[in-house]
Amino acid sequence: MPDTDYIVRLKDINVQYGTYHAVRNVTLDIRKGEVVAIVGPSGAGKSTFLRTINMLEQPSSGSLQVGSFTFSLAQTLANEQLLQLRRSTGMVFQSFNLFPHMTVRRNISLPQMRVLGRSQLEADRRTMQLLERVHLADKADSYPARLSGGQQQRIAIARALAIDPEVMLFDEPTSALDPELGLEVLAVMRELAQDGMTMIVVTHEIAFAAEVADRLIVMAEGQILEEGVPSDVIRNPISPRTRKFFRAIVDRH
Repeated sequence: MPDTDYIVRLKDINVQYGTYHAVRNVTLDIRKGEVVAIVGPSGAGKSTFLRTINMLEQPSSGSLQVGSFTFSLAQTLANEQLLQLRRSTGMVFQSFNLFPHMTVRRNISLPQMRVLGRSQLEADRRTMQLLERVHLADKADSYPARLSGGQQQRIAIARALAIDPEVMLFDEPTSALDPELGLEVLAVMRELAQDGMTMIVVTHEIAFAAEVADRLIVMAEGQILEEGVPSDVIRNPISPRTRKFFRAIVDRH
């Protein structure tokens, strides 16, 4: 039986591309309502690892529990299993991936109708609630091209929330934005965390991770180097590689 204290459990996750070992034997348990931030140098395997949680990357081995579903990853999941998994996980990418020919309202309502079987009236009602939540209700009838990057990313967050996921996955959600627009997105993510949403965030925003995350994970070379309370990990890193990583961030500022 799945452990009800945990909403995500990943055990011995490996991802290989030929001889390149991108993720090495990573095990991670995440409690309901926990916010986990993953940081580390470029090429550490952070995004690859995140994408295994909803099977956008196929691990070569390991097991995965999301909500009430547990999957062995040594073999390819059936389509029905993938649908179960992806209904439980909302994902926000670096790029916004909005449909340019659809209004904001349609971008958010359509997945609800397709995935959850909601009527257009039900979907539109939920869409407006979510647009209020990301402070963009006045943009419902706008097209993505008329919005700033920060606004588009907030719409992408609303769209991911629209399928009522148990877990939200964020893959460097502010990396394509200038700092001012990035702050808009981080503010919405901060509100989600305060509301108790389970969140796993790959980010280069160390200050945000320190403030919002319950746990900070440092990855390098496909492995978890250390993890713990963000302030402890940042101020007193144990691993020499982690110390080097944080020192480089301080030196750049």
